[in-house]
Amino acid sequence: MYDFLSLSPERVRSGIGAASLLPEEVARVGGSRALIITGNTLANKTGLAQRLADQLGKQCVGVFDGSKQHVLASSVDAAVAEADRTRADVLISFGGGSPIDTAKMVAYKRLQAGAPVPPHIAVPTTLSAGEFTHAAGMTDDTTRVKGVYFDIQLMPRTVILDPELTVETPEWLWGATGLRAMDHAVEAVWAKPPHPLVSTLALRAAHDLRENLPRSRDVGDLELRLHCQHAAWMSIFGLLNLGLRLTHPIGHQLGARFDIPHGVTSCVVLPEAMRFFAERTTREQAQLAEAFGVAQKSDAASAAAAADAIEQLVKDLSLPGRLSDTSARKDELADVARSIAEELREFNSPDTDLATAEALEGLLRKVW
Repeated sequence: MYDFLSLSPERVRSGIGAASLLPEEVARVGGSRALIITGNTLANKTGLAQRLADQLGKQCVGVFDGSKQHVLASSVDAAVAEADRTRADVLISFGGGSPIDTAKMVAYKRLQAGAPVPPHIAVPTTLSAGEFTHAAGMTDDTTRVKGVYFDIQLMPRTVILDPELTVETPEWLWGATGLRAMDHAVEAVWAKPPHPLVSTLALRAAHDLRENLPRSRDVGDLELRLHCQHAAWMSIFGLLNLGLRLTHPIGHQLGARFDIPHGVTSCVVLPEAMRFFAERTTREQAQLAEAFGVAQKSDAASAAAAADAIEQLVKDLSLPGRLSDTSARKDELADVARSIAEELREFNSPDTDLATAEALEGLLRKVW
């Protein structure tokens, strides 16, 4: 028996130029005082945040540019204060996963305080796909441990996918968040138990990302970049119904502790995690090989080929493939492994017997 809770943004508007619909969406969700939540680069080193503010005109009450990678708790507190100061009745997150989760955590703080939750319109510029979930991560500034928070009221009301707004996204970030979307797809395919709808979309997403992501680095091909945005959406559709088995908890803790972008943690960890999990998920990984067009004569050989294909994709995108290529510290890997094991236990992973702290430390050392 399947039990599927269908939670999605109520409206997704996608296409070249879709950002022009933002004022209409602010009005549709009942707002007139929109606060744009973004990071320093989009706000101050490109003209894109100002472009959105100009489109909104009097509907925009400000631009908060203090969103931080991995959503530091202090940056969320600052965003809450700005939303209160401006009396914002709509939040517009603009950028990658960090601004999106910052807006979600503003909503979460409002919930905790018993205050009204403003509607959230997400305008992503990467492929991390967090705009399609009701979960958010926030990192303790002192311990660098990331917590994950869930509530149906964290789901954005509207998502706007406009490839024109991705042209300033650095090539490495576009590629790395595409690998993050691939990571979503892999977790969906090997979910226990899998769901036929989610698996179908995830396999299509995996195929499309492998096919299109390298070519989409050409910022002039907006249609191809839009295809990747749709693939990222498919990669995460329904995933939170199924639970996260391995790679996302690894990414949560590696990223928060060492300030490594989540997309980069997927580049480094995903192929080796697939090999680590191969005996338990042989058939599921063979399905990925079929989606990639690299199926072999046996499921075991196909699973190995799927991991190799993703590893090659990382190389083709010129992205980091080893922890030693990042800001990670080798002498802290045992502590990180314990944090990962704790997160797996917290969320009732079916694999805590295999993914012990000791085994996870071994996996991390393999990718050093």
